[in-house]
Amino acid sequence: ITSRCTETANMGIKVSIVVPVYNVEKYLDKCLYSLANQTLDDYEVIVVNDGSPDNSQQIIDRYVKEYPEIIRSFIKENGGLSSARNFGMSKARGEYLGFSDSDDYVELDYFKGMYDLAKANDYDLVVSDLEYYWESGEREPFVQKGLHEGVSDDIKKAMMLSPLNANNKLFNHGFFNSLNLEFPIGMWHEDIPIIMQVIARAKSIGYYSRVGMHYTQRSDSSSIMGSKYNVKMYDLFTVMKGVVNNFKELGIYDTYKDELEYLFIEHFLLYGAFRFMRTDHYKELMAESFKTVREYFPDYLNNKYFQMLPKKYQLFIKTNKMSTLSLWKFYLEHRGN
Repeated sequence: ITSRCTETANMGIKVSIVVPVYNVEKYLDKCLYSLANQTLDDYEVIVVNDGSPDNSQQIIDRYVKEYPEIIRSFIKENGGLSSARNFGMSKARGEYLGFSDSDDYVELDYFKGMYDLAKANDYDLVVSDLEYYWESGEREPFVQKGLHEGVSDDIKKAMMLSPLNANNKLFNHGFFNSLNLEFPIGMWHEDIPIIMQVIARAKSIGYYSRVGMHYTQRSDSSSIMGSKYNVKMYDLFTVMKGVVNNFKELGIYDTYKDELEYLFIEHFLLYGAFRFMRTDHYKELMAESFKTVREYFPDYLNNKYFQMLPKKYQLFIKTNKMSTLSLWKFYLEHRGN
């Protein structure tokens, strides 16, 4: 993996915020307004139009005209979310680096709070809480804690057991570049391999324990969480196996074995299983899940974090087998998960 960072860092710019854009004209104005009006001074918003065929560029142009010192606009051929993020990173000049999806929005003091905490403590990484909300109103909004406190005294291990999103985090730009990381192009779950490496290799991590980022669950089912079956679901297997192999190459696998094992449980046998079992390909997906977890972590039921799960989840994992898949699918469809 090689870094595409080519711009010279401008230490007068505190934070660079990268925003990939594709077919989001319905949401983009709210996103850019929240980013253009941050209470932080000396920052930039790098908007990357990833070949969007809608009217998104007209909205971007309006913000460039109104906020010329803040909004920087770039247009590229369509390459997907990771490609747009990587391109945006190559243009970033800030001391710290953040990400926002173009259908999300942030509180107006969000990046100032994140930056002030990072700067005061020389953190390589700062994480915040995140609100999920459904534009359709089908579910009530809920707050996802950026750090699951109490699961481990080691903040790195606790972070690995917390949401691995990129867009509720602020990165020391020099540290990030030193890792020579890029988001994997054309894959779902692209945040996981990047964030896991950042956590493992950071010298210090901070927690900004408030909601600043609002994450939209769109009614068009374009997100991973909202999707029915898609062959891209199999990307999860490639990503998770790659994380384990990468940790082995870095010589840190034994240090984080318990955390990696739990992530396999969570992504393949718990929350991942709930998504897989909503599809008509659930048998193939779950067969691959069982095979993968047993291959990498055959003793997973003795994982120390497994015992912290609610009893109903422990029961689900222990009893969900190929022979009981249809029964569990029926139950989940009629009772919810």
